[in-house]
Amino acid sequence: NHLLSCWGMMARQDLHKPLFNSQKTNRPETCPNQRSKTGNNQRSGHTVVAMALANQVSPPAGVVEDIHRLLAEAFAEPRPNISKIFDINEGRGVFSAVYRIELQWPNNDAVHKQQRPQSVVAKLPCEGENRTAAKSSGAYARELAAYSELLVGSHVGRPKYYAGLAYGDGTTGLLLEDLTSHRAVDQIEGLNSDDALAVADALAQFHREWGSEKALATDVRRSIVGALSEASLTSGLKLLETDWADHVNAPIRSSYSSLLQVRGQLIDLFLSAGNAPTLCHGDPRADNLVFNRKGKAVLFDWQQVAVQFGEADLAWLAGTSLSEDVRRTAERELVNSYGGDFDRYRLGFALPGLAVLMLAQRQLQTPREIEFVAMSLRRIGQALLDLEVSALTR
Repeated sequence: NHLLSCWGMMARQDLHKPLFNSQKTNRPETCPNQRSKTGNNQRSGHTVVAMALANQVSPPAGVVEDIHRLLAEAFAEPRPNISKIFDINEGRGVFSAVYRIELQWPNNDAVHKQQRPQSVVAKLPCEGENRTAAKSSGAYARELAAYSELLVGSHVGRPKYYAGLAYGDGTTGLLLEDLTSHRAVDQIEGLNSDDALAVADALAQFHREWGSEKALATDVRRSIVGALSEASLTSGLKLLETDWADHVNAPIRSSYSSLLQVRGQLIDLFLSAGNAPTLCHGDPRADNLVFNRKGKAVLFDWQQVAVQFGEADLAWLAGTSLSEDVRRTAERELVNSYGGDFDRYRLGFALPGLAVLMLAQRQLQTPREIEFVAMSLRRIGQALLDLEVSALTR
């Protein structure tokens, strides 16, 4: 279940239930809101401010208490009061509840407004089975360690860390910089080539800060590419021929079959010590990043941080967040700008290629969720074909 947070989808509770709650409709092979070729280099995407302002909420008392605890941990007297709370994670994440908090400070004159944050973001554990999955996978602990230890002194763009609390049951709470004034791009729409290059630059900087020796000396988990069972992957592959047949064409379905046939060899190559492992974000996709006014990428959601070769992060970005046209046009420049090896970049697609077969088994609730999974299957599967990933074992 912990792999599913990579796409922000709900875990499927009963594998015997149909994938889609409503009647399945045919969808085109190209997402309806992908950019046209002529628009690939145009800046687009809505900031999440509108989403935040549209979802003002009154959370349960326990959530408000947790927010107050984080504020007390972050700020000395005089501490701010909570003015308004907005849910800014609805329909996206599965492991966390994320709130934007507008603050009310005493003596908040013009000088103090420049010195104090007027709003912050609280990231708290969700409830239910996904909470249990996140705890058992270590996702909460990994993210707290990332912000409080691993990212200290790093120059990579990320939200400012104000405070964190470990609750003693394997869950954590974080108080972070509010990034809702930054530009965000919807993952289904996809990043343009300029934005993808900005993310590649941020990843390259972060990976260089660590390097193999330093990364291997940490207790951060290694890549999870080998943790996906053959039985589970086979179940996902079978569903491509049934539930997803109207969404994903035959050549793309075949690409996943070819991948599974050489799964063991690809995993061995992926985990090879010669692949120069470093500390990786683990889930760099459009829904987990924004862009500041200078166009610099700012990455958040560090729950999937892992030690693996850096091009795997790049492949995850390209497979999840670039339309087929943008990826084909930009990927050589993307790898060159990153300073990477193109064959390692190809090999990096083994991870999303396998993991998306788990995503294909989820119980889906809304048309957006269906389109999200279909888009992921199409983008990643087409990359497997274009880059001949299975042929790397020959």
